[in-house]
Amino acid sequence: MQELEPTWSRAIGVWWLIAWRGVVGAAIIGGVVGFIIGFIGALVGVPSSVLTVATSILGLGIGIVWMIVVVRMALRKHYGEFRIALVPRTP
Repeated sequence: MQELEPTWSRAIGVWWLIAWRGVVGAAIIGGVVGFIIGFIGALVGVPSSVLTVATSILGLGIGIVWMIVVVRMALRKHYGEFRIALVPRTP
């Protein structure tokens, strides 16, 4: 298998996919989940300080899971002139 040099343009291409999908996805998912938790919490009378802590912790967990999904997307994507392949290390 021929290896390509990890040039700056290739690195930027991979970074851009991870960065924009990570930020956009986290903002959308975080906004929806935060709204739902805040709405339900307000209906049942949960103090806003408790809601803030709860949504922050939940947002962190969701963000971690989402970024793993985004990295998997980056590993599966076929870029213009290459794709990322995981190959076993030779002993």
